[in-house]
Parts: sequence; structure tokens; C-alpha cells
Amino acid sequence: MGIGTALAAALLVTGVATGTAAAATVTVQTGALTYTCAFPGLTPQATMLTAQLDVTDLNPGQPFTVVPAATQVIPSNVRAFLRSSGYDAVRGSLGGSFTVSGAAPASGSVGGEFPEQPIGTTGSITLHVAGPVQTFTAEPAGTVAFAMGPGLSDGLQLHRASTGTWVVWSVSCPLKVTNPAQNVSFQPAIVIG
Repeated sequence: MGIGTALAAALLVTGVATGTAAAATVTVQTGALTYTCAFPGLTPQATMLTAQLDVTDLNPGQPFTVVPAATQVIPSNVRAFLRSSGYDAVRGSLGGSFTVSGAAPASGSVGGEFPEQPIGTTGSITLHVAGPVQTFTAEPAGTVAFAMGPGLSDGLQLHRASTGTWVVWSVSCPLKVTNPAQNVSFQPAIVIG
């Protein structure tokens, strides 16, 4: 066998043996969490938030990515208040944070912009955001666990039907204090390795 033929055979075998594996993604999720939001003109109102993280390629001591998403549900009494105040659409942003154990850095963010949507005449208002994609580095062994942070911020823009203008509302939403405390953990924790 000539050198060229042997080299070609070695490359073929090596290429097959060292092919790139498909990225493994694990999705972790919170249960429904209650945050109390200070909407202008209303007493503080309970809103519900669920969040998930898509965690990709978690290996010992290696970088991995996290893609967050969250959905906040604003209750029907707030929707009714907005409609009675002359607002017919909403757009804006939702932001929050999460903690990380078993990897660095020790925290990340969840949030982003949500597109314009009508404020209906019935039901609640549902806001959905995704991102930003973040990179963490796993510890050499153990587990990686995530938990939602203590507050949310809503940057709402409300469309006033009568004038066609957008009104900005900045809304702060701390996690509601309950007894027992709410479980803010994303489930399940992920074993490193």
C-alpha cells in the first residue's frame, strides 16, 4: 500500500471516529410564580410568571449555553382597568434575573422585547419574551441548578386609542412573599458529566 493510500485510509477512519456529536439540550422550568406588580393607578396586583431555560452541551469544566424564555400573565382586572382608561394595545419589555449554582458566572438574565398586541375586551394579558443567549462554565463535577430572581421589571408602552399615542409605564414587580416561601427553582437540577 502506498503512502498516499495509507494516509487516505487513515483520514477516512479518523473522520468517522471523531465526528461531531449532536448538541444535547436539557430544558428546565419553574412552576407558576407570583410577582406583585405596582401598576400606576392601581393597588399592587399579583401577576403569574413561568420561565424555562434550554441548557445546551453541559460538560465538566466546559462552557455551555443557556437560552431563557418567560411568560408573564397580567390578570383580567388590570386588563379591564387599561381598557376603561382608553388603552387598546401594549408592547414593551420584560426583564428578570436567575441565579446559577455549580457554574460561573453565578447569575444570568431573562427577558427581552415583546411585540405589540391588542388589549382584549375579556381575559388576561399574556406577555412572552425569549433571550438573551448566555454562556456559563460548568464546575468539574456536581450539579448545575438555577433559580428565578427576586423581581421583575416591565417596560410597558400602552397605546391610547383616542389620540394614537403611546404612553410609557415602568412597572416594578417583586416576588410575592408567601408562607411557605415560593419555590423559585428551575426543575430539574442537571448533573455535570
